[in-house]
Amino acid sequence: MDRTLHNANNAQRILELTADTMLLIDRNGICVDIDSHCDLWFLQEEVLLGKNIFELLPERTRDKVMPVFETVIGEQRSVSKNFKLELKEETFYFKCLMYPYDDMVLCQYRDITQRSNVKRQLEQANRTLREIQKVAQIGHWTYNTAENVFHYTGYTGVLCKEGVQHISFDMYKQLMMEEDRPAFEDWCEKNVSEFNQESISYRIRLDGNIFYVRIQTYLREELPDGSCNIEGYIQNITALQHRRNDINTLTHAINNAKESIFAAKPDGTVIFANRRFLHNHGLADNMDISRLKIYDVAADMPTEEAWKRRCRNTVRNGSDTFTAHRPSKIHKEILAYECTMYNVISDSGEESFWSFAHDISERMRYEAQIKRLNRVMDTTINNLPAGIVVKEINNDFRYVYRNRESYNRDHFNDNPVGKNDYDFYPPIVAEKKRQEDIEVAATGKGLHWIAEGKDRNGNLIILDKRKIKVDGDELSSPIIVSIEWDITELEMIKRELQSSKEKAEMSDNLKSAFLANMSHEIRTPLNAIVGFSHLIAESDDAEERKTYYQIVEANNERLLQLINEILDLSKIESGTIEFSLGLTSLHSLCQEIHDAHTFRTPEGVQLVYEPSDESLRIETDKNRVFQVISNLIGNAVKFTKEGSIKYGYELVDGQIVFHVTDTGTGIEPEKVGRVFERFAKLNKHAQGTGLGLSICKSIVERLGGQISVSSIVGVGTTFTFTLPYNTQETLKEVDSEMKTVLYKEEVPQSGNGGSTNEGTGKGTGTGTGTGTGTVCILIAEDTDSNYDLLNAILSKQYRLVRANDGMEAVLLYDEVKPDLILMDIKMPNLDGLEATKIIRELSATVPIIAQSAFAYEHDVKAAMEAGCNDFIAKPIAQSKLKEVIDKWLTMK
Repeated sequence: MDRTLHNANNAQRILELTADTMLLIDRNGICVDIDSHCDLWFLQEEVLLGKNIFELLPERTRDKVMPVFETVIGEQRSVSKNFKLELKEETFYFKCLMYPYDDMVLCQYRDITQRSNVKRQLEQANRTLREIQKVAQIGHWTYNTAENVFHYTGYTGVLCKEGVQHISFDMYKQLMMEEDRPAFEDWCEKNVSEFNQESISYRIRLDGNIFYVRIQTYLREELPDGSCNIEGYIQNITALQHRRNDINTLTHAINNAKESIFAAKPDGTVIFANRRFLHNHGLADNMDISRLKIYDVAADMPTEEAWKRRCRNTVRNGSDTFTAHRPSKIHKEILAYECTMYNVISDSGEESFWSFAHDISERMRYEAQIKRLNRVMDTTINNLPAGIVVKEINNDFRYVYRNRESYNRDHFNDNPVGKNDYDFYPPIVAEKKRQEDIEVAATGKGLHWIAEGKDRNGNLIILDKRKIKVDGDELSSPIIVSIEWDITELEMIKRELQSSKEKAEMSDNLKSAFLANMSHEIRTPLNAIVGFSHLIAESDDAEERKTYYQIVEANNERLLQLINEILDLSKIESGTIEFSLGLTSLHSLCQEIHDAHTFRTPEGVQLVYEPSDESLRIETDKNRVFQVISNLIGNAVKFTKEGSIKYGYELVDGQIVFHVTDTGTGIEPEKVGRVFERFAKLNKHAQGTGLGLSICKSIVERLGGQISVSSIVGVGTTFTFTLPYNTQETLKEVDSEMKTVLYKEEVPQSGNGGSTNEGTGKGTGTGTGTGTGTVCILIAEDTDSNYDLLNAILSKQYRLVRANDGMEAVLLYDEVKPDLILMDIKMPNLDGLEATKIIRELSATVPIIAQSAFAYEHDVKAAMEAGCNDFIAKPIAQSKLKEVIDKWLTMK
């Protein structure tokens, strides 16, 4: 026997005919040998031999091949895998069989590109077919007569799925609607007997739903055992059938619609008429309408020309809407149709005209009834002191009724029924009214508001306006009723009462604020007087007692000045201010003022009496003028930290014009108008009652002059007041009894912005400390005498650090970390409450004791809510102060 395949001499020849390309790769990826059996350019010896295979492969292919190669090397087992290779805009697919070979890998390359491409094309075709089947809801079925079982697959949504489903023939018939089974069984018998391409439709009930399906055979095969295989497709036609049902339903609806509908050719030949049209024109249901001309039937277009004119209008405009009066020759009770006609061209190019007519006879009768009702309403309501408007919501808010308002009777001279607001008002006004109507119509909620305007004579008129919706019923549409009452007189009375009430409340609030201020302002100097009086009694140091005496004296003077202001206020409230007139030298007066105030002016501020006419003398109350200028200077002192305070006078146009000008902080523009109000203070951190400038205003006006102020924030403030130039010569005819005048008038409630002059002590400065104790107490106090008192009481036992305001208190706390804080409440820049809140964010444990001349219950509550641990009211008792400090330092 010839054993050709076993002959070694034939091995190479046979290998060339049958084998794939062979590559022998060492473990580092170097091609050590190759036996190529293809013409692919990248599988030739000159390309691969001696090269690193993995460096030549594209990255994507290398990432796939490399792990397999390493598996073969590492586990010494064969692996077969398919790979994709993209080279020079060409894509190849290959099967690679890898075998372990003496610490190397023998790779067998087999090109499967053509097979892979064919496979991908088939897969794409199958995907396309599946998508088509899904859209068409088509499935595939097979039936073997011997098995008597249906096999389904596909996307009909009725039994069929992607996987093959099975159901017996008898079970399948049980799912059919009973009346459809005989026809289906007859169709099956025909297909068993012979190949039959006729389709059949039937219904299936599944999961409570009814589906329409169509089934058809496309293959019949007889088998040797006498049975036969039948194959075909099945389609879910439920949606199609529903559309057919919808068309039938639409046809039925049109035929039974209340509207009169017909269609006719351009020459007038009737091609369709629904039942309503036939009835309205006295035509039988079964008559041949194709013999009718529309212009012979309809009364509103009795000639062929009238029909063609209507057709031309429809073609020109795309559609034509019109009202046909008395359209029926038979039924005279039909008053009018509201009609719309359309031009329709079929797919075959045939032109026709379709008309839809709605009987509006009832609406016309209703409108006539409304018109009669309007006449009755006009007679009844036209003289009421109110404007009444009724609008139909569903009729573009047109008027059903409108009277002539009692306050504007000639506004509507024409009959407004059937018109709307745009017919009577400017567009802006009409649009506003329309939006109100829409809101009421949409929400069903009424509107109520008060509006001001002018009547036809230009007089103020105040209206109480209401809009409400009234729902309609089956015979009427919803309406909006608008009612406008003239409440001008009532509203003016109400406003006067409200204004009086607000003035009374404001006066009460201002007095309450004034009392609170008085409490603070009186307690502040009293605190120093009481405290330093105790220290004077306890001190053996003569120099120290002298210092304390000076502090007590300064606060006595301050307290006396407060009492004087309160007494002046009492005179203002009673309407009695007493003046003693006499000839006064203005130069001497101003010099006395300079001598009285020069030593009270803070360090860094110069008090300047500017050169004025020394010869000027006027008949006036010297003490009252002294009081006015002193108050203005005292007010300037509180707001001027550096620079100057200048004052003087001059004769201008028969009047003496006085001025006081400072270089202080100035007054904010929005507060300048309130500067002379009483009981109010524009700067809550400045000392004073808030009465000084108000008293100045009252005095100047009683002396026959005027006072004013001008100010620029950051630059300074100038107060100016005038007095009449009354000399002794000009008053010779005045009775001597008039030298002392008693004015008894009510003083207007106005004025604030400052208060009386107060002495300003010299403090120890921001952040300065005294005392030698180891326990540190931070004292936040803006008043020097109050700090001096605390310093005298506590410095021998504790180390004290002072902050002049709340902002410095926050900064110093973070710097010195005190053991306890004495926090004044009323301070400039940042008050004690706000400073406490900030410090509480830095420390929740440091004891903070509030000290304030504001000593009401709500003041204590506010301090505790801000984070204070305790509260001491001024004037401060030395024993009480030490007791509270010891308590909180011990607890700490």
